[in-house]
Amino acid sequence: MIFAPVKNRRTMMKRMSTFLLSAILLTTAIAHSTATAQEVNPYWIEYGNEPVLMQQNNNGVRQTLKFVAYKDNMLVAELDGGVGEISLPVSESMVQSLRLDNSFMPEINRMINNGNYTGALTLLRPKAYPLIKFHTVPESLTQLHVPIRTLIDTLIKENELNEAHDIVNRIQLNQVSLKYSESAIALMNAYLAQENFDAAAQITKILPVDGQYSANIRPIVDAADALRAAGKYKDVIPLYQQIESVVPEDVKKNVKMWLAYSLVLDNRVEEATPMIDSLEEPEPNERLFSLYKLLQGSREHRNENYGKALDLLTRGFVRAQTSYVWVPEMLYLIGDCYARSEDYIAARNVWTEIVTLYPESPWTQLADTALAKLPQPEQTEDE
Repeated sequence: MIFAPVKNRRTMMKRMSTFLLSAILLTTAIAHSTATAQEVNPYWIEYGNEPVLMQQNNNGVRQTLKFVAYKDNMLVAELDGGVGEISLPVSESMVQSLRLDNSFMPEINRMINNGNYTGALTLLRPKAYPLIKFHTVPESLTQLHVPIRTLIDTLIKENELNEAHDIVNRIQLNQVSLKYSESAIALMNAYLAQENFDAAAQITKILPVDGQYSANIRPIVDAADALRAAGKYKDVIPLYQQIESVVPEDVKKNVKMWLAYSLVLDNRVEEATPMIDSLEEPEPNERLFSLYKLLQGSREHRNENYGKALDLLTRGFVRAQTSYVWVPEMLYLIGDCYARSEDYIAARNVWTEIVTLYPESPWTQLADTALAKLPQPEQTEDE
């Protein structure tokens, strides 16, 4: 046996140790990655790549096709025995000739109507998960899309929000029917109801807003109000930036104000100032006048000019209607200006007004917290 010199043996041993360590780390990383994926959604791992059987009626000749993928507008079917694949272009005539076995849906719908979401999901998951990889197939193949959307909606009702979120993330929302966006918005609102603002913000970022998807703008703006009240300014700012680029000109000024306002709240006053100064002040009888004063007042509030902020905010408030969505946060800032000037009675009155008039507003919770921190009013001897 020929031995390598000592120096070379040490080098070889060092290299082998390094190689073994790298292999161990790689194996651990793969195992951890797999475990994490399974924790996120084990149902996708179990069912997601399963083939989908569809029956095709071709001039009276019926055959069962095993579809395994959809790419480049072609349905990919596996040939008998798995010896190969064939790609079939999706046309209206082809869609009309295909039949998916949806005989399980009536029973699932009955369970859902009776509130048995757990039982419905048990039946639905093995059927719907394999369909997800085909979700960009034309909507005319409704028998394929209905189980997917039913799965998402039922998961939301059962409060399985993380699983629903995983599925929504797999859907290319900008390439499918608006009905998928409606399911995603339902999920977003469920997260907001649970005050899971980070998850809700993630949904807003994947909702398309161009063209036919402009219907998503209103729910996104509503979500932005809740996110802003929760202090999620960094999530709100890109929302307004995205919306500003697609809304009509008559709405753009409104969105630009909210964008500038969110920048102010995020302490990016220098960035917001040119936007604010470029805006023309609306007439006092216009709806946006009070929003404009909120914008100006919030900037002064951030610059700790509380007296000037109070003047601007009050001028905006007296011109506002109680139905304007920004009134609760305008009142909150007015109350804060009073509190910082130690006019605690006025602050208490304003914040109490928010709690009384806007119980459903996200700013009510902030007002409640602020009220609890105010010094208690002194009682007279007669009380």
